[in-house]
Amino acid sequence: MKFSAPAFLRTTLGAIALTLGANAMAQTQTLRIQDYPGLGNMIVRVAAANGYCEKNGLKCELKTIPAGPLGIQTLMAGDIDVAFGPSEVVIQAANKGADLKIIGNAARDNIFFLMAGAHTETPNAAKGYPAVMADLKGKKIGVTARGSGAEFQLLDLLKGAGLSGSDVTIVPVGAPNTALPAIANKQIDAVMLFAPMDGFCAAMKVCRVIVDPRKGEGPKEITQLNGASGPMTVRGDFAQKNSATLDAFAKAMRESEAFIQNPANFAAVLKVINDTFKIEGPAGAAAVEASLRNSIGGSKFSLDPKALQHAADYLFNTKQIDKSFDTSKILGLR
Repeated sequence: MKFSAPAFLRTTLGAIALTLGANAMAQTQTLRIQDYPGLGNMIVRVAAANGYCEKNGLKCELKTIPAGPLGIQTLMAGDIDVAFGPSEVVIQAANKGADLKIIGNAARDNIFFLMAGAHTETPNAAKGYPAVMADLKGKKIGVTARGSGAEFQLLDLLKGAGLSGSDVTIVPVGAPNTALPAIANKQIDAVMLFAPMDGFCAAMKVCRVIVDPRKGEGPKEITQLNGASGPMTVRGDFAQKNSATLDAFAKAMRESEAFIQNPANFAAVLKVINDTFKIEGPAGAAAVEASLRNSIGGSKFSLDPKALQHAADYLFNTKQIDKSFDTSKILGLR
């Protein structure tokens, strides 16, 4: 059979197009990644918005899961591929036998801070930590969920001040969107939470930050977590089978980190946050911007192994895990 030149070219070009399309689909892998309400997994949000995931052959699909333990449970069930939560939660799970690998950070600096309600008197606030903790004795303190990283760190703050969990009432209040009305309506007296709750405090005057580990405030058990505070974690079997995919993900994360840490890009990062977490009204906009300014410096992918091991040592020393744990076993840094 003879083909005319135009028909032959059309057939060949069509075949090439189909082949390229099939290859593109085969090369693009979707990663389902844990996010939180608020500023959430900022480094992944920016990577997705700026096309860094796509550039590296990935689709970064964010799934909102507002607590660390639930994120690990969802990861182990296979419903997400990358969890993001406090290092203490990851170590607790690994200590119980979960096959996990930490590939990097979503947040290097501590993601939790302690806030008192506007109605809560804190006469020792000017003295800072640990003195201010005495003002919360007998009070109701909110955390994201029972057994969460927020609760662990609240207990650390109390212990460092000579108190314990029995000196307060711990109440699960969820993410900032549900914690805000709880503290505004005086259902709780203080709250241990993550961004943008600090922004709400500043903009709406319903609460105020009284202990901020991101600024070196609190016991060393918490401040020494800076460097490995909010790791991104995958299942061990997933890491083994998807090495190239995770390498591509790490490359996208480093591109995102470089963009986020450039001060000239602050407005662009703020737009990404507002596009994914919108709070209507001037107060809402001010809250998000204030919170971003407080948190943006910790949005880095590299993780400090010494900080991670410190977290494990502290969990063992305080009998929150039943044996010493070598965190090098769960490191799969990219």
